[in-house]
Amino acid sequence: MRTMMRRVGGAVIPKSLRDQESGAVLILMAFLITIFMGMAAFAVDYGWLFLNGIKIQHGADAAALSGVVYEPDDRATAYLEAANAAAENGFTAGDSVVNPVDFVEDPLAVENSNQLRVTISHDVPTFFMRVFGIDTVTVTRSAVAEFVLPLPLGSPEPRFGSDPATGYDPGFWGNIHGYYTQKKQGDRYSSQCVSNNQGAGCPENPERRPTVYPNSQDASGGYVYGVEFDSNPTGVTVEIFDGPFTRDMGDRILNGDQAPGGSTSFPTTVFILYGPDPTPLNTSDNEVLCTVEYAPRDAYMPGATESTTWAEVDAYLISQGEVGLEFLWDEMCPSSDLDRGPGVYPLRIFTKAEDTAGLNRWSLRASTANGVVPRVYGLGDMAIFSNIDGTVSNAEFYLAEVVELHKGKTLAISLWDPGDAGGDHSIDILDPFGNVAQCDWTATNGDSSGGLGPCNVVTTGSPYNDHLVEIKVSLGETYSCNAGNCWWKIRYNYGGTTQDTTTWEARIEGNPVKLVE
Repeated sequence: MRTMMRRVGGAVIPKSLRDQESGAVLILMAFLITIFMGMAAFAVDYGWLFLNGIKIQHGADAAALSGVVYEPDDRATAYLEAANAAAENGFTAGDSVVNPVDFVEDPLAVENSNQLRVTISHDVPTFFMRVFGIDTVTVTRSAVAEFVLPLPLGSPEPRFGSDPATGYDPGFWGNIHGYYTQKKQGDRYSSQCVSNNQGAGCPENPERRPTVYPNSQDASGGYVYGVEFDSNPTGVTVEIFDGPFTRDMGDRILNGDQAPGGSTSFPTTVFILYGPDPTPLNTSDNEVLCTVEYAPRDAYMPGATESTTWAEVDAYLISQGEVGLEFLWDEMCPSSDLDRGPGVYPLRIFTKAEDTAGLNRWSLRASTANGVVPRVYGLGDMAIFSNIDGTVSNAEFYLAEVVELHKGKTLAISLWDPGDAGGDHSIDILDPFGNVAQCDWTATNGDSSGGLGPCNVVTTGSPYNDHLVEIKVSLGETYSCNAGNCWWKIRYNYGGTTQDTTTWEARIEGNPVKLVE
């Protein structure tokens, strides 16, 4: 037998060896192809799992955002809404595990009672990994959402504004402008006009909240206040002091109802009380408990002048067979059952969209038959009329309640048209311990603090008439409250009397409903 030979370079290689080399290459190629196909299969399945992980994360995000608005007051609804949102995104109890957890159930899962964690676990089928016996892979994603309620403003008490009947005097009244009262008179959001009282032809206020009032359920505009009960109340009573705009009493008499110069048509004021739910600023889904409309009225005491006192009005009302100034407290819908359990009862106040002008001042109070003490406060923003006497003392007003869960965040305070008064005066922002806070502030007239420093705004000469002062306070990671009292205050350092209509707003910066993890 003859062996075939081939010369390679200087060597001669037998054919049999060449055949062995070719076989080894084929084996190596087959092995490498198997590896490459396995890697490709892994890449395909990995991409598939990655895509599904994104979908599951979106489902967890949506579930957490949907449920958290019901925390901490209604855990059952929070969990149900989270499950519903997960299902709408394709993750149902049949093929997935949806697990919502709040602070009460597991304080280690979230940081505070305004947060909700939702975890979704879903079995994702594979393609090529089935060759290796892996038919499904469980993918788990979590999201934590936080709902920051609007800050309570103005009062920790069961009342908002002054009460001449009992002598309670916090130095201010609630305020609402007639629809076409100019903005520079102090109401930032109800006023539809920028600079005059020309009615429907006036230059529009770009920040106006147009009144929508087809019915009480769908009403919007004005301001929203909260009547809060922290436990189950019975025999709920909500009252309004001097709800109507009172004409024929001159300018700023007593509680200060004021007719702008030349106005002859005055506003009808509407008060709507709603049942509680976790989203008090959105009243469209709340039960309407009561609606009261007050048309403008004449003076409570004929012949009243600017020198008329509340004591004189009290004596006059008694002489007419009324119960003195208590007569001016009007119970909202006394025949109605207002008991709807604990929570925040929204109270919307606005003036009807009519060709009217005027500044209406009023007060609120609430009580119960079973001793549950409510709180009545502004929600997020409020318009007030302050009539303080600085010759007696510097006036301190409750500004906003900022609880400790907001530590590490920024408190933003907006003061519209503050400091309309004579003489030398200024405004301080005080922390819960009564100290002047450190802040940075700017104003739309170009003034500023020039950086971080004591939060004192000099208002001598009324430089902020028709202007906005924006104040930023950084709440450090060590922020705490004074023995549970978390109310910040605003102090008017005035040497004389003042009659100032202004709009205050306080908020924690950021989206109120947001993902934090």
